[in-house]
Amino acid sequence: MYKKTVLPNGIKVLTEEINEFKSASIGVWVHTGPKYETARNMGVSHFIEHMLFKGTTNHSAFEIAEIMDSVGGHMNAFTEKEQTCFYVRVMDKHIDMSLNMLADMFMNSLFDPKEIERERGVILEEIRMYEDAPDDVVFEEFNRTLWADHPLACPTLGTIDIISKMSRDDFMEYMKDTYTPDNVYVAAAGHLKHEDIVALAEQNFGKLQGKVNLPRTTLPEFYSRNKLRYKDCEQAYICMGSKGLPQMDENKYVFYVLDAILGGSMSSRLFQEIREKRGLVYTVSTFTNSYVDTAQFGIYACTSVENLNEVVKLSNGILDDICENGVTEKEVIRSKEHIKGGISLALESTSNRMIRLNKSEMYYGRLIPIEEVIKKVDAVTLEDVNNLAKDLLDRRKFSATVLGPIKETLSDIPGEWTVSIAEEEAVGKN
Repeated sequence: MYKKTVLPNGIKVLTEEINEFKSASIGVWVHTGPKYETARNMGVSHFIEHMLFKGTTNHSAFEIAEIMDSVGGHMNAFTEKEQTCFYVRVMDKHIDMSLNMLADMFMNSLFDPKEIERERGVILEEIRMYEDAPDDVVFEEFNRTLWADHPLACPTLGTIDIISKMSRDDFMEYMKDTYTPDNVYVAAAGHLKHEDIVALAEQNFGKLQGKVNLPRTTLPEFYSRNKLRYKDCEQAYICMGSKGLPQMDENKYVFYVLDAILGGSMSSRLFQEIREKRGLVYTVSTFTNSYVDTAQFGIYACTSVENLNEVVKLSNGILDDICENGVTEKEVIRSKEHIKGGISLALESTSNRMIRLNKSEMYYGRLIPIEEVIKKVDAVTLEDVNNLAKDLLDRRKFSATVLGPIKETLSDIPGEWTVSIAEEEAVGKN
């Protein structure tokens, strides 16, 4: 059963009571992230996420970890482009303690200068580790290829230069503007009582004051261009794509079906043709990142340098075939059942339900019933999918990013190519 209460200071408390479960997931969410950062404080949301685990006026960092471990709970956090979440998963008898602990971290974190310096080192190492993961780097490069310098294209972790200079005042200023009651949500799902969560939220967050002061955001411009970045690694990595459907777009259910047909399932055309029939890749799939007012959609693959051109040719052929000849009724039916099965399986997790509670509220102002989602998926027609495919899969609108030990651009991806200075230097040494 879904319930919602707005506290007097503006915090929204969302719950879903699931009596057949014996556990619960609780999250404290802030509607902020890299989308709302600037060139000066890029990475501040992620840095703050780390710092809330580094000690409060009541508990040291070790005590926070020790207490959660002692009850068999799991505590973590994540920063996405539009939101930051701090959450726990615990047995139902530990709900009170867990929400109290989250609130203590949220309201009473010390931001001790020594801990800031220690965690700065951790994040700098995280950035360096990330640079050693080409399957991650290619997506960030694709973001910049597609969106240039828009905040959505900037790395969530920030850069070494900016993180090295970030100060305690930067954290305090950003939290004053964004960690405000009208921008905070408490979401909980599992074996719980709504009234108990509301009382705990009021007790712990009732004194939080302020009004959100997010910078005005603009829609990113979508570029159609290509980038090659040389990297000395074993495989070549490629992302190619363009505009997707924002969270608020009613055609998103049609998109889910199209995505499953193209590359979002094991029976998809990309997976079957490129991996199963030809053995050219281990990984090939579609990807999408959907936000309040914009989205991206594309194809991702990694393969040997020798196979890259063939993978691109096959991908292009699949895209063109769907645009020109459409998909089949059988594919639409199969994909709709795949989507509905995934939805049903996700409901068995309290964490997924908690995340769904909050994102539904943030994007739509209500929890969309599962029955409504299933009905809209079932309503998708063959004509709907084929009409959307002609727009989204038009390769003339695509951008592409290739990362790997590549010295020449790909003739099968038309348009201008750019190579960064660092990559030019690397190519020149070979």
